[in-house]
Formats: sequence, structure tokens, C-alpha cells
Amino acid sequence: MENIMNPGATLTLMSPVELQEGVASLSKGAYFKEASLDMTLSILTESAAQMSGVERVGIWALTDGRQELRCLDMYALSLRKHSRGECFRASQYPNYFRALTNEGSIAADDAYFHPSTAEFAVDYLPKNKITAMLDTPIHIRGELQGVLCLEQVGSRQPWTTSHRLFANAVANLVTLALVEYEAGEARKEALAANERLQAVFEASRDALLLADGESGLILDANRQAERLFGCTRRDLVGKHQWQLHPKAVEGSVSKEFRQMISGQLQTAVVTEIQRCDGSVRSVEITSEVADLSDGRRLALGVFRPI
Repeated sequence: MENIMNPGATLTLMSPVELQEGVASLSKGAYFKEASLDMTLSILTESAAQMSGVERVGIWALTDGRQELRCLDMYALSLRKHSRGECFRASQYPNYFRALTNEGSIAADDAYFHPSTAEFAVDYLPKNKITAMLDTPIHIRGELQGVLCLEQVGSRQPWTTSHRLFANAVANLVTLALVEYEAGEARKEALAANERLQAVFEASRDALLLADGESGLILDANRQAERLFGCTRRDLVGKHQWQLHPKAVEGSVSKEFRQMISGQLQTAVVTEIQRCDGSVRSVEITSEVADLSDGRRLALGVFRPI
């Protein structure tokens, strides 16, 4: 496909096959997981401009309570240059913001006279010599989060069906990049939170045992629990909670565990544990129950010798 590198040149007329091939080549890019978000967006704007022949391609994000559009990346084809940071306020361009929210895609063959883009005639359009705009909303989980903008400079031509389909496809790739970025940030935060929790867990002066609320299986134990029971974490993990106690109290402990999980028992329990060497020791047990997002319930037992 021939790329058009000068502003005001005729747009590339993409056939359905070329459209499919172009989007497929972008979709296969490994950068979605390996590159930074800034790099991914830069690749998308630059590739979209080269494939379509559109002089300016930009990705904008809604910020400040959806009252502002901020440019995440803008690529100028003839200059071969990226820029970012420009902002539009909803108070300055109310018709445009309303159209994005209510109407979806905006295909302005003449940006100066289209009702949704005419507000830009005072500043943005003449400053950048823009004559036509094709703006496609970017949605994440069904909510408007930004817009992909294709902007003709100099001479203008009507937007074709191919360009509209191409813009929709690129907007979907932007959504994929943003979702992947969110997922990556969530994974980092979860890892950091887990590391902080593990540090607190290990630093506690009390013996702590984490158990599955449904089965009663021990999932984790800290160093103080190893000292209290006289064995390693490996010896404790995988046991049922009732196996930590002498046979004489197994039944009552199991009953109290179920009551604690169901919320019927909220006071400390005084009982006995059986250490790994067979010796018995009296303890006081308090528990905290946590419900996870996947429906599981965990019980954190605090064991204090008495």
C-alpha cells in the first residue's frame, strides 16, 4: 500500500482486504505486553497514519471527572513527529463532548461546519490546518474513556466506509492496550500488597495460621507458629485445623471453627494444641474471617500460649 507523506494529499483508499491485513498486523504486535503504554500508543498512532494516509492521528483520554480530554499521543505523518499533553475542556467545547457521549463516532467531512466540531474553528482547526475529522470513541467495559482522532490537513476528502471501519478497529486495539496496562498495574499492586502482607505476617509476635474457611486446611504459617508447634511451615501447611489439637478436643475445636467461620462465635477460644513432638500446650485462639472476591473465605487464627 502506498503511504502518503505530505499534508493535503489524497487519502489512501483502503480495500476491505487491506483493512483486514493492516489491523491484523497491528493486532499481532508483541508490544501489547512487552512495551510500555506510551510506546504502544505511539506505535498505534504512527502505524494508523501510515496505513491510512491521514496526516494526524491522535489518542485522547477523558480525565478530570470526564470534563477534560488529554492527548496521550499525536502523530504528524509529514513531520514524522509525536506529541502529547494538549487538553480540551468540556466547558470550552460542550457540543463536541455531548456528541462523543450521545452520538458515538463523529465523521466531519468539513470540520469547520460540522455541528459537533465547529467549536474548534476558533483555535484548534486553524492552528493545525485541520480540514476534516474522524473521531471514534474508545470504550472500556462499556464506558467512554477517550477518543481516537483522524485529522485531515490541507485539502479534504469525504471519509470512506473503509476509513470508518479502520478507525473502529484501531480504537479497539487502543482499548486492548489500555486494558492490558490496567491489568499489569493491578498485578503489580497485588504483588506489592501481597509482599507487604507477607512482611506483616512474618513480623508478627503472635503465632499466625491462615486456613481455608471451607475445608479447614492450613494454607500458611509464620515463624512464630513454627516455634509454637515445634515444626516447620512445611509440616503445618496442608493439615486440617483439627489435626493441630489432641484427639480429646478435636470434635469441639472443629465445631468452634465452623461457628467462627459462620460468624456465630466471635470470642476467644481457650483450648489445647498438640506440638509436633507430641507434647500438649494450652493456648488462646482468636480469629479473623475474610471473604475473597472469588467467593472463598479465609480464616486467620492468632494462637497465644497461656
